[in-house]
Amino acid sequence: MNDLNFTGKPVEARHQDSRPLSARRILMWIQRNLFNSWIDAVITLTILLLLGTLLPKALNWLFFSATFSGSGRADCSPDAACWIPIRQYIDYYLYGPFPESEQWRVNSAFAVGLFAFPLLFTQRISQKIVIGYILLLPVILWLLLKGGFIFEDISTSALGGLTLTFFLGIIAMCLSLPVSILLAMGRQSKLPILRLSCVGYIELVRCIPVITFLFMASLVLQLFLPSGVTIDVLFRVLFVLIFVSAVYKAEIIRGAIQAVPKGQIEASYAMGCGYWKTMMYVVMPQALRNSVPALISNFIGLFKETTLVMILGLLEVMGAVKATFNNAEWLGLHAEGPIVVSAFFFVACFSIAQYGAYLERRIKRTKH
Repeated sequence: MNDLNFTGKPVEARHQDSRPLSARRILMWIQRNLFNSWIDAVITLTILLLLGTLLPKALNWLFFSATFSGSGRADCSPDAACWIPIRQYIDYYLYGPFPESEQWRVNSAFAVGLFAFPLLFTQRISQKIVIGYILLLPVILWLLLKGGFIFEDISTSALGGLTLTFFLGIIAMCLSLPVSILLAMGRQSKLPILRLSCVGYIELVRCIPVITFLFMASLVLQLFLPSGVTIDVLFRVLFVLIFVSAVYKAEIIRGAIQAVPKGQIEASYAMGCGYWKTMMYVVMPQALRNSVPALISNFIGLFKETTLVMILGLLEVMGAVKATFNNAEWLGLHAEGPIVVSAFFFVACFSIAQYGAYLERRIKRTKH
């Protein structure tokens, strides 16, 4: 089904013609792909009409008539976007209240985190090195952004803006996957107490909203701790994001494990491989490959859920933008801030999605 377009033509067939591009070929492509039937024609014309009506107005409001420079609200045009506050507060959106003298640590953390993307795409470096880098990434980010050892300790309240979003998203994504694998294996364990514990935990967590766990971690957990013992709110938020997200990933991986043919598992046991070797070399490689699309969707959802920490008083990028637009001078500008935040999340989530698509193409090649 995935290999068919809307009109039922094989997708591969559109890439097999190697003749030079000409006007006749373009017209044939348009007729075949956009106006092949009256339904196709109606859909195509409707979408073109909507784009032709809305897109010029949107571009005019966003760019052509927008105000990009100035010193205050008086310089803004009332009928177009005003990007002056975005320019004025861009450092605050990036670094939050992070000490200016230590902002090189934020830049280093961004560089270390972004370096993971080309590393994930390359095939010239051993997978063990790549996995080791991903596992060490949360530790490096914690040292750079929160401090410890040779770095000065930074207060949690100093983390904000894009720095906090990046910090929460990357660490939660890296650590929730191993936890989810253990939960999925525990749910299928033959040891009843372990299986029932995992089932109970998974059912409990996925039946309660994430925001409830965030409030409990922020307000209720402290009530059960011994007097004088406190846990950093950032650590509590990370704990919730990791262990709540891991539940949904565990169910994805459990389904993928069940799709592995039992004959392969029985053959592995027959060859003398124990449980752990069978899981490590036979079951999990196939299960993780089969669950890539769903896991990528979960990663994207987790990254977007980091905005929920705003309700706990942590100023991640959405909170930082909202705070600046609550300034009396910029009251009434409702659209510019959400547009900037949307653009950031689109770039970040689209990059994650593209990595997922790359993994799917790579897996598809290995199957042929």
